[in-house]
Amino acid sequence: MKTLLHITFFLSLTLSCTYYKASLVSPSNPTETPLNTDPIGAAPETLPPSQLACATNISTSSALCFDSQVLPIIYSNCAESGCHDSKTRAEGYDLSTYNGIMKGVIAGSSSKSKIYTEMSSGKMPESPRKMAGSQIAIIKQWIDEGSKNITCGARVIDAAIPTFVKSIKPIIDIYCVGCHQTKAAKGGVILDSYTFIKNYVENQKLWHVINYHVGYVGMPQNQKLGACQIEAIKKWIVAGAVNN
Repeated sequence: MKTLLHITFFLSLTLSCTYYKASLVSPSNPTETPLNTDPIGAAPETLPPSQLACATNISTSSALCFDSQVLPIIYSNCAESGCHDSKTRAEGYDLSTYNGIMKGVIAGSSSKSKIYTEMSSGKMPESPRKMAGSQIAIIKQWIDEGSKNITCGARVIDAAIPTFVKSIKPIIDIYCVGCHQTKAAKGGVILDSYTFIKNYVENQKLWHVINYHVGYVGMPQNQKLGACQIEAIKKWIVAGAVNN
């Protein structure tokens, strides 16, 4: 009798575990591998090291940071496969590194820099993709201030109590919107508004891709977000991912 009870308990436990795992599969893709989707406890996979260190102190300097403010914009708009990445080098330009970017820049003069003039004229990136005016303004400011290779780390404003407007949207605008905008959505993914972003929070794919979890294509490609940025996104999600 005890043996029968043990077997019954074991089968019940197995079935309950199977059901629980199935519930963790993202609703939009029921065939993908189940993963830990809890935004607080990341899945126990080995993640690649971040290229952007988490800054311990936020500088009050007005100088733009190349690593966390300029490079991500160029990455998401220009340095993708088939264009100006290290392999394709369209028109001889590799815009995935500081030295490569400087090939199209005249330090101190945005008006004489090919990278800026192509962006401001709308020639780059190619239609139907379009850079936001705020992004072009950052590139202009960086060039006019001397195109310095300043490394600040992955800084986030109000990371302790992140809001969508001040913390989350700027991260996604800089790192993601270049490839994932309404008129040119790479992979069919759109991230240029709160509504679209919230969809990817709800199906939990946003959390998986920014953490480079197994079974997902890590984003941003080639430049994983820094610990501060991921922490800000986690806190925002846990707080309800509201449009604040």
